[in-house]
Amino acid sequence: MIDKSVIIVFVILGCIVSVLIGYSIHSVATGGFRNDEEEREFSPEQRSYMRDLRLRDLVWMARDHGLRHDARPPRDLEKQ
Repeated sequence: MIDKSVIIVFVILGCIVSVLIGYSIHSVATGGFRNDEEEREFSPEQRSYMRDLRLRDLVWMARDHGLRHDARPPRDLEKQ
């Protein structure tokens, strides 16, 4: 019969191999873990759309927590 300490060593080695396989799959699928310093520039339409969504979500969160009863979104100062 196999000793229990040998089984523990095999389990630990299996875990290490699993982590290395996961790391390699992630690295191949996403192009690595490099931190791209290049910031993507969005179009003005995309920026406006994202801003509208953030403001809408802000109003919804405030309404859900009872912080604001005003149904209209706050005035967007960036569009003026």
